[in-house]
Amino acid sequence: MDASLVRYLEVLQRPLALVEGERVLWANAALSDLLATAQEDLVGTTLPIAGGLNLDRIRRSSTEVALRHATGYLLDVVITTTSVSPTTWMLEFAIADYEDHKSADYFRKLQVLADNLPIGILISEHGLRLGYVNTALAAILGVIPTDLLGMGWLELFGREDRDLIRGLALTALTGVPVRTTLSVSSRHAGERTLDIALIPVTSRDASVSFIGTVQDITEQVANEARLTFAVDHDALTGLANRRRLESDIAERLAKLATGELRSSMIGFCDIDHFKVINDTLGHLAGDRVLTEVANRLREAGLAAYRFAGDEFVVLIDDDDRPLEELERMLSTTISNAIAVGSALLSVNTSVGVTAIDPHDSASEVIRKADRAMYDRKQMRVS
Repeated sequence: MDASLVRYLEVLQRPLALVEGERVLWANAALSDLLATAQEDLVGTTLPIAGGLNLDRIRRSSTEVALRHATGYLLDVVITTTSVSPTTWMLEFAIADYEDHKSADYFRKLQVLADNLPIGILISEHGLRLGYVNTALAAILGVIPTDLLGMGWLELFGREDRDLIRGLALTALTGVPVRTTLSVSSRHAGERTLDIALIPVTSRDASVSFIGTVQDITEQVANEARLTFAVDHDALTGLANRRRLESDIAERLAKLATGELRSSMIGFCDIDHFKVINDTLGHLAGDRVLTEVANRLREAGLAAYRFAGDEFVVLIDDDDRPLEELERMLSTTISNAIAVGSALLSVNTSVGVTAIDPHDSASEVIRKADRAMYDRKQMRVS
């Protein structure tokens, strides 16, 4: 190609390329900027035109085509063709409708922004096929960005999760925005909790694709679960605490009122002479006794609560056994020797069980159970 012609074309601000057949012989810096692709990477390749470069179609004064940017975006451009030789054509590119805007620079800035955001970003190019993902999304799923392009991204998930995610994407393709939180398992990242948003985008040709964000909220959800557990559970024994007990009693009162539960009993348990254990053997021994009692109630499959100090409560639903039998069951469950260091402590409990009256308040239910336990203790003493 004539050197003086090349020098002339190089200084022009309009994006230009020389093609022979479908291969690029030369491209200027303006076209390189438009596509965010180095000049040397363009030479010898075919231009990234959607549907391919068809010279028979574009050999007119100007033709509008879709040109793929390095980010995966499709740019609407107008190509003007000029014959240089029987086999060589010069192509001039202009951004359709917004020529005056710095579109190439704009897209480069968007790509830099997307690649450096701490949340995952994905863009479908057609239907479910992804044309762009950022590095954050790849990191969330434990892969490299190219693994997610095309249809490959769906194969990273198990069948159930894959079908669910495909369904969300198809919903977005109908024009309905999607926002949800999912716990999914991916092949490389394991179990993750993801906040997913998919937004439909309608192109000029009326085809629908979607853009989306994905945030990994696994640690956030775990932290919230730990905080919720701490609010409703006793730190020493891990049993539900008094706050949770009152809530669960209120729930049972509602179910008894509607007939959802036939009956519900509450058992109040108090460790006998626990203060003596604390005072003579120390608080570590006392804690050992409390945790062992909690473990025994838990292992028995009972809905157990640490009410306060050495007091435990159990809720029993739809059990037809007499109250006295339930009291013996609870006493037997708890009252076995407990190893504390090299010593075996004989632990006895006072237990009172009463039926929950649906007309009572939660505090009244607890008061009646506490009274029943106190009455049983007094009977044992006498």
